Amino acid sequence: MNKRLRRSCIYLINVLALITACGVNGPIIKDTERYRKPDSYNLRLVAYDMNIDNPTRDRRSYYKVYINKVEAGRTTIGLESQDKYFEAKLPMNRHLITVEKWILDERKGKYVKLNNIEQPRPNYVYFGIPENRIVVITVKNDADKSRAVFEIDYERQ
Repeated sequence: MNKRLRRSCIYLINVLALITACGVNGPIIKDTERYRKPDSYNLRLVAYDMNIDNPTRDRRSYYKVYINKVEAGRTTIGLESQDKYFEAKLPMNRHLITVEKWILDERKGKYVKLNNIEQPRPNYVYFGIPENRIVVITVKNDADKSRAVFEIDYERQ
């Protein structure tokens, strides 16, 4: 019994030392310090295409952005494989964002909307804008299958 008690005490001391050592290694980060506070925008949309394996297939493009069924603007222009950005300031509430892909038609010399079959699906997502957070929505479009994935996160410092 005496050996068991001694082992238990040694085990408990080791566990406490480990917990104490872990707490000293880094500063305590409060939840409010991890995220960037909104200033000029509280929504950031990032869109790009995946699975483009040939430079001849990598066309110049942008996305038109609709928020709550109203045209809100468009992303920056870039190659399909590059990140394209859109930023907006929205009220705290639940919102619907819809995207529409446009590509450069080099023969016509202007941007044209992709036909509905080639548009990324789904082309929308519902999201909420909380207080003191910047919502980041990433649209990853699979170029081969016209399938999109929306990821929602908060911008960190």
